[in-house]
Amino acid sequence: MALTKARRPEGNSDLNITSMMDMMTIILVFLLKSYSTSDISVAPSEQLQLPTSSTKEAPELSVNLVVAKNQIVVDGVPVLELTTVPDEDHPGEPMVAVPEDEKKGQVVTKLYDRLLEKAEAAKGLAEQSGNAEHAFKGRILIQCDKEMPFAVLREVMYTAGQAQFGEFKFVVYKAE
Repeated sequence: MALTKARRPEGNSDLNITSMMDMMTIILVFLLKSYSTSDISVAPSEQLQLPTSSTKEAPELSVNLVVAKNQIVVDGVPVLELTTVPDEDHPGEPMVAVPEDEKKGQVVTKLYDRLLEKAEAAKGLAEQSGNAEHAFKGRILIQCDKEMPFAVLREVMYTAGQAQFGEFKFVVYKAE
């Protein structure tokens, strides 16, 4: 039995690329859908040194609260200037604190008013949209200087909780 070569038809044959274009379109759509990005950019100020962590969670869009060495900022708007007081544990050294005239117990009044405005605005937007995805979740991103005394952070967190923000997410640098 002799093997013979298959003959190609002679003449000009065009290349049909329709199926290849379909395949490339499917691959492109798949890659675009699976490509994940984070639309939250956080740029710490000069007065802020973030701590490092080994976290793997991506940040989610929420109210941005910055507790720097000299002030408290909510969504880019300065709310309160912090002061320095003598440190009782280390005599002769200054310590950052919330001014006493800006507090009612543990609540920082100016911060409470600003966060309550944000919460009410978010609830209003969620109600207008009617979409459960845009519902107010009480989530807040906190950027806090790594040298900030815990007393200041405790007062800020307590104030945020009183203003209906109960889910805290801390912004940190990812450890390499």
